[in-house]
Amino acid sequence: MKQEAIESFVYIVHHQTISAAADVLFVSQSTISHRIQMLEQELGVKLFVRDRGFKKLELTEEGKKFYPLALQWLDLNASMYQIHSCPSLGKVRIGSMDSLNQFLIAAPISQIQEELPNLQMQFVSYHSREIYNKLTSQQLDIGFAFYPVHYDITATPVFDEPVYMISLPGSIYPAGEIHPSQLKKKDEIFFPWDENLVQWNHEWWDEQQPPFVSVDSCGLLMTFMKNPANWALCPASVATSLRAQYNLEIHSFAVPPPHRISYLLRRKAHHDSPPSEGVDAFVKCFYKILARHPWRYAGAVTEDK
Repeated sequence: MKQEAIESFVYIVHHQTISAAADVLFVSQSTISHRIQMLEQELGVKLFVRDRGFKKLELTEEGKKFYPLALQWLDLNASMYQIHSCPSLGKVRIGSMDSLNQFLIAAPISQIQEELPNLQMQFVSYHSREIYNKLTSQQLDIGFAFYPVHYDITATPVFDEPVYMISLPGSIYPAGEIHPSQLKKKDEIFFPWDENLVQWNHEWWDEQQPPFVSVDSCGLLMTFMKNPANWALCPASVATSLRAQYNLEIHSFAVPPPHRISYLLRRKAHHDSPPSEGVDAFVKCFYKILARHPWRYAGAVTEDK
């Protein structure tokens, strides 16, 4: 029984579609499908209900029984490989924003866990201001956020995502590129991704005019996208994941918004603060993985100090 097959099974359960699991694992959909077929053959059962016309996969009764066993298998397998591992690298406390956690950081963090099994990681979600406060108060070691300016924090750009317009399948909007003038503020599901995108929004639509609805979490984007006129600005990582789950339309802009830039945050080194082996190992491994990421910030892969 191969680890790749069980990981693929677990990721499909978490993300509900083969395409979403493939995006997270950075492999093709055909690779994921083949792994599941081989796993089902080895187990002698069907793990997923495959109904035509439905992109989301549901577990069979056998799949529901196998899921907790798969999680135990992965945990046990990781523990076995740690028997002869190096001494513990200690703990790294990582804070990030919800949209980064869910759509951009999860895959690299999973790969770091595989490459550094002797590094204990604590991963929590905060707003940007909280991340800076907890870094300066030494409650966090690493942060990921959108706002780079702080006197005692080193902020290195690591992700650079284009921003698109998303809408429901069969929307009122023509296929292909769209101009902001074709969109109405009253139909927008407004999400304040970062200050630059908020400013760009205000340049095209009256700041005083209310949108269809304002939201502060990615999960609410789809909750309120109800009619063919609704639209929203979405960074590439979020847009592609939502398209895989909901078959959404993705439109590029004729006048593109600024990219969403995400930063890796660390406290500035001081003479009275000893270096952390675990933090250094995490950062070095992160940059190695970042080099293969489709939305890496140009030049960031060389800054693995």
